[in-house]
Amino acid sequence: MRRFTALFLLGIILILNINVFAQKDVSIDKNTSVKATEEAKEEKKEIRDQNILVPTKDGVQKATAEEAGKIEEYEKYSLEELSKSYLLGDYQSGKILEAYNIDEVRPMASTSKLVSIFVVFDKIKDGTISKSDELTIDRESSILGGSTFKLKENDKMTVDDLIKASMVVSGNDAITALAKHISGSVEAFSVLMNKKCKDLGLKNAHMVNPTGLTNYAIEDYNKMTTREMFILSCELIKYYPEILNYTKEAYLKDEDRNFLEYNTNPILGIVPEIDGLKTGYTNASGRTVISTGLKKGIEGKSKDLRLVGIVTGCNGDWQRYVAIKRLMSKGFDNYEYTIFGTESKPIQNINVENAQDAQTPVFIKSKGYALVNKKENIKKDIKIISELKAPIEAGKKVGTIKYYSSGDLIFESDLIVKDKVYEKGILQRFVRIYEDIFKNIEREVS
Repeated sequence: MRRFTALFLLGIILILNINVFAQKDVSIDKNTSVKATEEAKEEKKEIRDQNILVPTKDGVQKATAEEAGKIEEYEKYSLEELSKSYLLGDYQSGKILEAYNIDEVRPMASTSKLVSIFVVFDKIKDGTISKSDELTIDRESSILGGSTFKLKENDKMTVDDLIKASMVVSGNDAITALAKHISGSVEAFSVLMNKKCKDLGLKNAHMVNPTGLTNYAIEDYNKMTTREMFILSCELIKYYPEILNYTKEAYLKDEDRNFLEYNTNPILGIVPEIDGLKTGYTNASGRTVISTGLKKGIEGKSKDLRLVGIVTGCNGDWQRYVAIKRLMSKGFDNYEYTIFGTESKPIQNINVENAQDAQTPVFIKSKGYALVNKKENIKKDIKIISELKAPIEAGKKVGTIKYYSSGDLIFESDLIVKDKVYEKGILQRFVRIYEDIFKNIEREVS
């Protein structure tokens, strides 16, 4: 019996030891698994080493291999395949340079904040509000979702702070607070938005709130055509160019609230000329963006060119990035305001009947600029007045010059003689010498 008891106890001890070892093994396995997971995470850490810049939550950085692969794939698609509509236009002339499906009414999402901010600037201009006004954030503004400035109820913000937040990080809370400060309610502010659209001639525009979020209670949202988005953008920049001081900011930082977010514009800091304007996204709109940028002119060759590019309805962020980057980059590569003519260099020499000189130089009356596609051939047409006969007074019109691109007249000017054209004859030669002497005396005196 004692022998049996001893054997029984020995068996229990062995079982306990086995369990302890097993537990140790499990613990080791768990530790090994955790360590392996951490190592795997470390290995999966983003390696940004591709030679292409992309927008990230931490600002503009080099792309990862995965991101570069997606971009390369979407570069194979046409703009028509990447978007529901697109437009490239010249700000100064209002001319539309490239377009697709621009008269279909499109959901605007947060790009409609451009209408909201137009109204805000109008109210600042007429003295209704001031940029230095301090607002207390209410609950309605603070609980909004989507893109926000992460405002809390009872936070204190100036109008200027909220304009920045609305434009840089597309703060739905910020623009709603501004709307209520002006009108008392979102509904009343929407009336002002619709009036502004009507004043701008945007016949298809329809605004239901200052944010661009879909109002599911009435199943409606802010909308207008892509053509109208272009007009809206140009008018906003024309009347309030200071909007670009906000939209060109790379990020918005509020140290007191530990807030730091980067501009939603996907090509800001990537396409060098870009300094605005606004992005948007809802399920109804898809990824949408209105971009603008300024290319500086070259002295004596071209002048400044501001383009506005719009892409709507993209299925994802990378499609939108590829589409708007291509549209704007090619726009700045292909178009410029070229100078035509120079007052110091003759256009050509002509024969004038009975003139003392065999050849008479003619000049463009006044130089000018015209928007041209650098890939297209520019043709000029010079017409000289027939039967020109000396004498001809300085500055007199002797012809015209016209420049054409793709058959369209882009610039025209009169041609003139800069100096008097003298007729033949001994007497006239003395008259010419006499006049030249007095011209030189006048130059020396002056």
